[in-house]
Order: sequence, then structure tokens, then C-alpha cells
Amino acid sequence: MHKKRLYQQNDTIILASSSKSRKTIFKNVKINFLIKKPKINEEKEKREIRKKGCGVILTSKILAQKKAESIAKQYKNNIVVGCDTIIKLKNKPLDKARSIREAKIKLKMISGKKHSIYTSVCVYKQNTIQWTHTEKTDVYVRQLNDKETNYYLKQSGKEILTSVGCYQAEKMGPFIFSKIKGDFYNVLGFPILNFMMFLNKSKKQYE
Repeated sequence: MHKKRLYQQNDTIILASSSKSRKTIFKNVKINFLIKKPKINEEKEKREIRKKGCGVILTSKILAQKKAESIAKQYKNNIVVGCDTIIKLKNKPLDKARSIREAKIKLKMISGKKHSIYTSVCVYKQNTIQWTHTEKTDVYVRQLNDKETNYYLKQSGKEILTSVGCYQAEKMGPFIFSKIKGDFYNVLGFPILNFMMFLNKSKKQYE
């Protein structure tokens, strides 16, 4: 007797995230999903993880798992996806700006430099981790002068405060980027190509 597949085409996936860009990515690939905000205090969890001396990659992995776990018990028969994105600049994490003034400071920090984006994904079903993945993408920002920075901030508005790097690749990102090395979707906030490979493989395998 055949057992149920981990994933079937019409299953509803639970995306444990409040990110608009991740929601857009999932919409664009035409899969059934629901958005559920993770039931964790992300900033508090991040501080506790960092106190333990965890690096950028491990921090993103732990946060992705905690986000998925916070929803998984409520939807144990669904695939629950937790994810977390962290930017590393010169071996240090770069956090979100809380104001346009802070955004300007952060843009000056990444101006003319390369930084790395790490997004970790953790998939739960039946209260068990089914798949994990961490994607790295290198982003090169061209050297920006004050006039260009001010123009960019004015055009982008406060919406960029929702982005760790103070940019939205699908909007004004090309204005400041000089090169992207790696998965472009990862810059948007979710490595959808690898996730879709996981789903396609899951349709063929049995639990």
C-alpha cells in the first residue's frame, strides 16, 4: 500500500513569513500557500543567538527553524516554510535600518563594496524537519556619492526600511548595483529555485 507523498500539486504550503517580497515570489510560481506570521520575537531571538557566538550562517539557520517551528504544530499536515535572511559585510552582520538617516549611513557602509546575502530555509511537516537549505549570493554595490545616495533614498522612500540591505532588487536596486554573483531570487529574499526542486522531488518520493 502506497504511503502519502510529502507534497502533492494542490497542497497548501504555509509560509511562515510577513515579507512582502517572499509573498510575491510564491505568488509568481503559482503554488497554493497561506501567509502566517511567525510567533517569535525575532530581534530578541537574534540577540540571544548572537550572545552564544553564532556566526551569520548559523544564526540564519536557527532563526529559520524557529520561525517554522512556531507555526508547524498548528499546521502539522501542511508543509511549513520558515526562512531568514542575513547580510554579511566584512564578516559582520548588517541589520535593518530604523530610519532614513540610518539607511543613508548603511548605504555609505556598503558603497563600493561587496556584501554577501545568506538566506536559510527550513521546511517542516508532521512536526519534523523535512528539508533545510542555505543560499549565498554576493552583491556588489558601486561607489555612490552623496547626490546619488540622496536621490536613491528619495526615490525609494521608507519602504526600503523593510529590507536588510536598504534596497529592493526588483525596484531601485539596479541603480546602486554593479554586479550580482549567485541566485538573484535570493537577493529578493527567497531561493525559490532550490525550493521548487525540493517540491518536485517530494512529489516523486514517498514518506
